[in-house]
This record gives sequence, C-alpha cells and structure tokens, in this order.
Amino acid sequence: MNRVGIVIGTGPSLANDIELIRQLKADDRVILFGINNTFSDFKLDAWIACDPAWHDLYGRIGGDFDKWHWSSAICKKYDYRYIEGRWVNGVSPVGADWISLNHGSGPQALNLATSIYCCDLVLLVGHDMTYRPGQRRHYFDISDIPGEYPQALRKWSHFEKPKREGGAHPDGDGILYNYKWIAEQKDLPPIINCTPGSAMTWFPIRPLADFA
Repeated sequence: MNRVGIVIGTGPSLANDIELIRQLKADDRVILFGINNTFSDFKLDAWIACDPAWHDLYGRIGGDFDKWHWSSAICKKYDYRYIEGRWVNGVSPVGADWISLNHGSGPQALNLATSIYCCDLVLLVGHDMTYRPGQRRHYFDISDIPGEYPQALRKWSHFEKPKREGGAHPDGDGILYNYKWIAEQKDLPPIINCTPGSAMTWFPIRPLADFA
C-alpha cells in the first residue's frame, strides 16, 4: 500500500481544502505533516515549527502526534523528537537520519515526509508562496490583523527575493527557491503541488480532489 503524505502549509488557499484533508485522514488514506499552528485544525501524524521564537511564545503543545525539532535544547525542554538539521541544498536522502534546514518549517516538514517517513507520494497543500494585495497572508485568524501571526512572530518575509551571490538557488533567492532545489533533486518520491494559483511552479500542479 502506498504511503501518501500531505504536507500542510498555511497559505490562504488551504481554507478551501480543510474538510477534504480531514476526510482523507479520517479514511486513513494519508499521513498528515503539519507546521506551526496547523495542529489546531488537523489530526496530524507529524509536526514541526522551525522558528525558536514560535516555541518561546506558545510553549509545549499537546496532541498525539510526532513533534520534531532540530534544536536539542527545544527538544529537551518540551520533550520533542530530535532530528539533526544541516545546511544542505534540497532535502536529505530517503532513509536519512537528518533533515535540511532550508530556512522554513514547510520544506522541513516536506523533508520529514520524503526522507524520514519514506512516503511514496507527497502532496503539498496551502503552499501559495505569494501574498496577494488585500487578502490574508494565512488561512487562519489568530491576531488583531486577519491572517497574521501574533506580533512576536511577524517577520513579513518575502518568498522571492532579488538574486544574490550565494543565494538559495542559482535562479533566485528566498524560500521559493529552496523548494526549487528539492524539485530538481533526483531519487525522491513524486511531489505534487495541490495549491491552486501557487507561485511555486517547480512541481507538477494538480487539485487535491484528484487524489480523493
């Protein structure tokens, strides 16, 4: 039986797929990988929040799922599972005991899906990778500004940045191009971007309903 992983991002498009994702999980058809606050809305199998400031703000979270981090101090403090993090382009090989840090929780969760949990197929949802004028930045509202994190976690980061020497990828910089390294990597399971209108075109794009 194929192991299908869904990596849940926090882009606004996720709001349209929440019920379908929940149903796929209830039917035991997928393994759910979440980041940051997604544990509030889904019955996850694995979770990671890479930003140490996130843990400083929220503290230890409960829930019956694997909680990972690359900081041994955070793992010790909150009793999470430790995974070594390395600054390597792409993700770790399938079956590895480490992950690539990649400047973000999303690619780290994807790395868990491909390399640690050895999924045969990985679907990306909520990976909008762009901020649309006048629209929320995330699928949730947990602060006074719709779609934003609390003040302590607001970075107003750009997914795509001007190209610079030593940047994320020869074609460009920013977390968008961290994903391009992954898309170009060989010997990984198929990765499909199920995020309508995503700026991340490095992977094949299909609606999540195709896999229901």
